[in-house]
Amino acid sequence: MSSETPIPENLTGTMLVAHPRLLDPNFRRTILFLSHHSAEEGAIGLILNRPLKKTFGEVAAQKISEVFKNVELYYGGPVAADHLTLASLQWRTNPASIAFQSFMGNIEDVYIEPQWRSGLRAFVGYAGWSRGQLEGEIGQKAWLVLPPARELVEMKGLTAGHQI
Repeated sequence: MSSETPIPENLTGTMLVAHPRLLDPNFRRTILFLSHHSAEEGAIGLILNRPLKKTFGEVAAQKISEVFKNVELYYGGPVAADHLTLASLQWRTNPASIAFQSFMGNIEDVYIEPQWRSGLRAFVGYAGWSRGQLEGEIGQKAWLVLPPARELVEMKGLTAGHQI
């Protein structure tokens, strides 16, 4: 987006791709899904291309449901790196979009309805921006804002070297 192009009030559901000049090690060569954005509240997103090459079952401190054992674990971002988010990201074709649902609470109590089990991932941490921060970074050309892309949501094991 050029500096002359106004940034939309709500970027929820879009993808952020780090510009090659973005050198912050937390975000260098990342692709994020913006799960929430508003001009008033800021933004929250999850990094999609930093798999930790482990499953949730391999790192869980307590006994977990079979539903969660083989869920791939990703580095979601530098905020709250001691917290885990379970989220389902699913491609929808009409209109082209990503259906997103996150699941919070004590892992023993979390129930995920069958329709949300595909596309399930676990994220350690998340990315967050305060009011106006993301808009400023976009204005400085740190991020490319793209519409949702099916291949980025459905690709397993997407890595930081993935080219789009």
